[in-house]
Amino acid sequence: MASGSYQSSTGTNLEIGVEWSSTQDTPTNSSSVRVRVYLSHYDIYCNALSGSSVSVGGETRYFTRGMSSSATYLQKTYIADETFTVAHASDGTKSVAVSASWVFNGTYNGHSIGTLSVSGTAVLDRIARASDFSCASAMTLGSSYTVTVTPASSSYTHRVKLAVGQSVSSGGVSSSTRISVTPHASLADASPNSASPQGTVTLETYSGNVKIGEKSKSVTFRIPDTAEFRPTFTLAFSSSSDSSFVTSRAIVCAKICRGTVSVTGASAKHSASVASRRISFGTARANGASYDTGALSAGTFTYSATVTDSRGISTTKSGSVTVLPYFEPYPEGVSCERCSSDGAPDDEGAYLKVSASSVFASLGGANSASLEVGVTSRASGATQGTFALVSGEETVVPCSLSAHSSYNAAFTVTDAAGYSSTVSVIVPTSYVDLNLNRGRARLGGYAERAGFECDWDALFDGDVEVAGDLTLARGEVADYVVEQGTSGIWSFRKWASGAAECSGRGIDRTYSCTSAYGALYSSAPSEHNAETYPQGLFISPPDVTACACGDALISPRAAGSASSTPEYHVIRPQSGSASLALAFSCRGRWKN
Repeated sequence: MASGSYQSSTGTNLEIGVEWSSTQDTPTNSSSVRVRVYLSHYDIYCNALSGSSVSVGGETRYFTRGMSSSATYLQKTYIADETFTVAHASDGTKSVAVSASWVFNGTYNGHSIGTLSVSGTAVLDRIARASDFSCASAMTLGSSYTVTVTPASSSYTHRVKLAVGQSVSSGGVSSSTRISVTPHASLADASPNSASPQGTVTLETYSGNVKIGEKSKSVTFRIPDTAEFRPTFTLAFSSSSDSSFVTSRAIVCAKICRGTVSVTGASAKHSASVASRRISFGTARANGASYDTGALSAGTFTYSATVTDSRGISTTKSGSVTVLPYFEPYPEGVSCERCSSDGAPDDEGAYLKVSASSVFASLGGANSASLEVGVTSRASGATQGTFALVSGEETVVPCSLSAHSSYNAAFTVTDAAGYSSTVSVIVPTSYVDLNLNRGRARLGGYAERAGFECDWDALFDGDVEVAGDLTLARGEVADYVVEQGTSGIWSFRKWASGAAECSGRGIDRTYSCTSAYGALYSSAPSEHNAETYPQGLFISPPDVTACACGDALISPRAAGSASSTPEYHVIRPQSGSASLALAFSCRGRWKN
């Protein structure tokens, strides 16, 4: 309790004085100030006059007081007693003016006195207000921290509030000077675009149940890279194919399948938004919610996706897929000869003894293949029949061959995926040295068309004169085709001289031309476009001419071999995707 007193000094032995004392009211940050006004005097007699007053902090109260006292010594008489309520400053301090006056209007001890007055300043005791505290300057959401309180009064209790914008996290009121706080994840809701939002730590001070003040400090709240804040999404890989067999069995294989990596259901947390989606497949990279791999190549590939939110926090998921090798089926080890019904060799036989083996991609054991031979007349094109064969086994085919005609025997392998290739073999007529038949003549077999045919090598020691046009039935005189057919994308021919050639157009593929290549853009290394040659067509890498069937250029990337073409970069002037096929023309040798 604060107190004090003041007294006038008139020199007349009649003085006025005040005595004041204060009592604090902490919850209201105010004090009750009691002021008692007194007179110091000897004998005094006067009527009560109005206008006497006592003031505290600008508030004035009036009173009326007369005096009648006989005193032989100096005595004190209280003439007023008032109590005032004074509000303190926000920091709990307060100084207040105290004054009093008494209207006398008379003569005392030979002195004429109108009004006695006295004034002074009362310095009230400071009312303890908001307590001080210390805390970390940076806090990570979800982690525990200690706020150390320096209490303004030992009787006070406190509560800590953490805030970012309008998001507030607070605990209960505590009497401890070390308050443990854990910033709640909800504080992130007010900061969708920053992982380090600025906020405040506020210490509220209570006296009893009444909050009497608070102090705040700025703090940086860190949003951690944890599951609570990372975006979520679903990552999936799917494949498609024109083959219903492959699709129905969920087989992923090279060349005839293309893949799609997709991101679905991407969602950010605590008011953030999804800022980006990035997908990789092997070494290829793409932005967006999906990526088309184009035609797949064999191997095991890792794919992944990263989703990043507006705060820069990311989630990455990955998977892998094994792409089974695939190639078009083809017949191998083809043999065909005329025979009798029991399979004995007979160059006049009406039957064929044939054999071949089916070569096809196993697709993990799911694939199978059928083998058949179709026999047609070379002269008329009439079909002699199509016959199913067992791979690797000799079969006698009852195709009713005429000894006087030659035939094409076309061996075709078709796999369960629906792809096939064919190798054709010529079945000659039965052998005769010379056959003459109504304007037809042939050496070495039966004549099948008008004119003269010769199956033998010819040597002319003299001049040869040709009266009409000369047509070379087999191209170059010194060479001729000994085998021809189709296999996958290829049409091929083998020449007696040992030369071999094939040409074909590859399947359409989509290339992601996004890798800078000087001022141009090149396809990714993972986007293979090499094609496999027909089995056994070349004994060494052939000469290859390739071109793009589409709006792009190509450039060699990897050398070819005796079994497959080179690989090529696909190049475009703008970054983006290109859909095209490559066309090939290849010349080499099948024997030396």
